[in-house]
Amino acid sequence: KNFKIDFTFLNIVNKKNMKKRLRSRKLLNRYDKFNHNFYRKVQNGYMKLAKKNNKKYLVVDSNQEIKINK
Repeated sequence: KNFKIDFTFLNIVNKKNMKKRLRSRKLLNRYDKFNHNFYRKVQNGYMKLAKKNNKKYLVVDSNQEIKINK
């Protein structure tokens, strides 16, 4: 009810890796179908917030390869 978010992990991914990961998914949700400009604007907005409040945000480079052990 009355909770406040005090820390945010901001995962940044480039267009190439985003497309690659979406192609590997079996099912897409409605957010996966938005165009790249939408995601770029949202990411830029959060980056501005992160720069202003660097104690409340941790920017994570999510462009590295994801390894899944089976």
